[in-house]
Amino acid sequence: MSDVIQHWRFDPLDTWFFREARGFDTSGSNALSSLFPPPARTVAGALRTLIGEQQGVDWARFADAGEYADLKQIIGSGDALGALCLTGPYPLWNDARLYPVPLHLLKKDDAYRFLTPGKEPVLCDLGAPHPLIPDPSPPGEKGEKAPLPSGERGWGEGREDQETRILPVKLPCLTEPLPGAKPLEHGWLTGENLQRVLSGQPPTAVIKAADLYAEEPRLGIARNNRQRTGIDGLLYQTRHLRPRAGLAIGVGVQGLPPAWRPAPGVIRFGGEGRASAARIGTPPVPFLPPEPKDNRLLLMLLTHADFGRDWFPPGFGAEQRDGVRIWRGTINDVTLTIECAVIGKAAREGGWDLLKQQPRPVKSLVPAGSVYFCTVAGEAQAAARALHGQCIGHDTALGRGELAIGTWQ
Repeated sequence: MSDVIQHWRFDPLDTWFFREARGFDTSGSNALSSLFPPPARTVAGALRTLIGEQQGVDWARFADAGEYADLKQIIGSGDALGALCLTGPYPLWNDARLYPVPLHLLKKDDAYRFLTPGKEPVLCDLGAPHPLIPDPSPPGEKGEKAPLPSGERGWGEGREDQETRILPVKLPCLTEPLPGAKPLEHGWLTGENLQRVLSGQPPTAVIKAADLYAEEPRLGIARNNRQRTGIDGLLYQTRHLRPRAGLAIGVGVQGLPPAWRPAPGVIRFGGEGRASAARIGTPPVPFLPPEPKDNRLLLMLLTHADFGRDWFPPGFGAEQRDGVRIWRGTINDVTLTIECAVIGKAAREGGWDLLKQQPRPVKSLVPAGSVYFCTVAGEAQAAARALHGQCIGHDTALGRGELAIGTWQ
């Protein structure tokens, strides 16, 4: 396999629809909206389909044991990605990569403010050593408790030296008052502006979702294909995305053999199989992190991260310092202490498992744009270089948990 990253792009030939993780039967009268950018598994599935079709795969036989064994080692099968490793996916706007706005940046009208760790710790449930995970055993049931999902911890479980008390924590506060200021949850930045924000400076421009696409409501009805009629009472409504000129979806693909350069093609992309043109494009301009001036590093998620039931990365544990709750751990041999964090609403992703022909379990992910205020043990510049661009958490082969490094005061 090759360490060379191929940079793929998907250009729209129609609308896009990347369905949110709700069922039509639970949505009531609300329309199902589209996610943007598309979930990583949607993009991985489109890539594997294009590669497989150009390799002449008979998909009816692909899932059988022993069939296409060499190809499965490269593109995987089902949840396994084989040798593939993704970066992204991310929006491309006029051939430049866009980045989510960090959630510690707030705006009202034309004024910006930054959130930083507060000076006075606050006693609250966030100071517990772990999230309060409910006991999965039914009330009154005796005997052993039902096991938690693999790799997850219950209340009070963890390292033997783990703190068990609820302690005060530092919560994010505004550097200067700005009543009515809100985070830019659906905004995007160029690499240059993201570098400014991660250095503590306001951006010169924020790209809004409406600049990238328009929403198009669609009304449909379930069909009886045998009778060629509609089914009474099964109306549904969706909101497609109509991309504006210059918008595409980009993804870095690593793990393909050096001689493999799949030909451009038209694929079914996302929900309802809308057509998109897929081809290998040019690499986006690398984003360089700002140089830290002290031991304070800001960790920002460029893509959604899977940390299980925790809000902090795997391998971090709750400790106390001077009576205040902190979280300490290691990423890529860099020891970090989480002092505070700004985390957005959980990103919910599900989808359809083509191999098993059933819905995928819905996962709650830490959303892109979330930031962690950290201090580093050791030389900060070397730590920033070691952390920038790393993927953390679970399912990193899908591009989850990509980091950008900044500074804070």
